[in-house]
Amino acid sequence: MRTLPRGASDLKSIRLWYWVGGLFAFAAAGILLGWGHEGESVGPLTLFLAWGLIGLAGEVGTLLLALRHPPAPRIPQHARPADGEVGLARVTGASGEPNPFDPRYRRFEQWEQENAAGTSPASLGPSRPPPLLGRVAWISLFIGRDGRSWSDSAIAEAHASLRRAGVWIEREAMRWNAPVNVELAETYFVTEDETPEDVVIGFQREGEHEGPLERDAVTKALVGMSRAAARLGFRDGADMVASVNQRVDADAHVWLVHPLRAGRSLAVPLDQTELAGVSLAVCYAREESFPEPLTKPPYTDSATVAHELLHLFGATDKYGVPLRSFPAQTVTARDIMRLSQSSLSRLRIDPLTADEIGWTREA
Repeated sequence: MRTLPRGASDLKSIRLWYWVGGLFAFAAAGILLGWGHEGESVGPLTLFLAWGLIGLAGEVGTLLLALRHPPAPRIPQHARPADGEVGLARVTGASGEPNPFDPRYRRFEQWEQENAAGTSPASLGPSRPPPLLGRVAWISLFIGRDGRSWSDSAIAEAHASLRRAGVWIEREAMRWNAPVNVELAETYFVTEDETPEDVVIGFQREGEHEGPLERDAVTKALVGMSRAAARLGFRDGADMVASVNQRVDADAHVWLVHPLRAGRSLAVPLDQTELAGVSLAVCYAREESFPEPLTKPPYTDSATVAHELLHLFGATDKYGVPLRSFPAQTVTARDIMRLSQSSLSRLRIDPLTADEIGWTREA
């Protein structure tokens, strides 16, 4: 990965050499220098105080640098360089029929072993967004709404959009020399949800402006996922995430929930979740300001998927404020977290966003 001007390992070596080497230098000076009768006590003490003060200043500077730049994220042990390709992640023990429009993927039907859905949950891990490093598996849950079901062709098209988003992320990772490999789960989950939901409008500040926004969208997303999980045989959303994640070999797992509705896509990172261990990105079938029945064919937007997914790894929104509000040369109009372009190919990950997702800090 690209690194900061001075890495933590370099600073550690300098500090070690200063203190250890300084002790030897101080002892040698005491033997070789002729202090004279009047300087026998003052000279060594002055040298010792000067050495100590310089070292103390260095330690304070190191502490300030550490506070300004958090510790580097740990790179997974077997992380490989990004290659610009999106692979397939196997869901061990899942069975189902291949999608007739893209046989690489199959709809979940059941576990090969009984009671697999009740498997003991895996460790929930940290409660904050992880860095976007290593092998990252994307797992999709498609939810029919308003009397409509996801068709096989629409699901195949959604996976094609996900692959475009994954390829874009890998290519950006190559540009930043970050070891990231995106994989799509070869098994996806499909169910229906006819539970009526009210849309309550509130106002929320976004950058320098305040605008209308659906209230309790995060809570509704988590509750909706739990209802869907129960229909698929799991206890709730947390049980589904824990049970499936431990069957997918990856360093990080991304859950993408696809309601067959129009609405405003959103992300629920680990530090914002109301359901232990669950983080997800809600990717509506069409982008609209508020949830509403779908009146056009479903369309999964690759740029929106990439934007929301990066939220799950610590990236923050950068729209609604002028570019001059950010440190110089850290954010441009093309940054993915500004979404000022509709074409994913015209967007990129700029330095500030790269730092937020763990791509610019030395390992």
